[in-house]
Amino acid sequence: MNWLESLLIMAGILLDVFAAMEIQGAMIAHLKKRTLIIACGVVATVELIFYLFGYVSCWFLSSEGYIPNPEYYGEAVAAIVLALLGCRLLFKAVERKFIQEHRRDAIRVFDYIRLVVMSSIYTAAAGCVCGLVGVTIWQVVIMILLISIVMVVCGLYTGLHYGFENKTIAYVAGALLLWGVSVEMFLHRIFDVI
Repeated sequence: MNWLESLLIMAGILLDVFAAMEIQGAMIAHLKKRTLIIACGVVATVELIFYLFGYVSCWFLSSEGYIPNPEYYGEAVAAIVLALLGCRLLFKAVERKFIQEHRRDAIRVFDYIRLVVMSSIYTAAAGCVCGLVGVTIWQVVIMILLISIVMVVCGLYTGLHYGFENKTIAYVAGALLLWGVSVEMFLHRIFDVI
């Protein structure tokens, strides 16, 4: 797995965070810098914790020999997991979830932390996949930090200015990114075998 695939995977997964923050941004009248900094820090920290948990778990299993030939099987598992994560995002795109919208002065961490933790479970799955195929961990940690900050800032400002109806586009874009990487990994594995 190269850095471009890692970048696309993280961007696809974190588009779910974008949608969650867009909903929060749609409900506030004014976005304070302090709120923005706290949201970026909380989301980046939660995403990193879940990613590292998944990565270390699968890396440990493969390094101890519990998973034979982890790089060979890792790409197949990665293609399947990413395709399923893309299906989940597409399901969220077509789902018409009722959102209780009301204006607030500011958003609190408890308003969005549950949504971020649910999204981070899928980041842990991506971390597990990266642990199997032997991705350089520092490269992905930097990507998670940067992409999560960009998604939080863009999501809050998009929600603040345009409402939360654009979340469907974010879900579809995330699904397409994850499916694209999944197909690329699958084709790469087929052509290596042939």
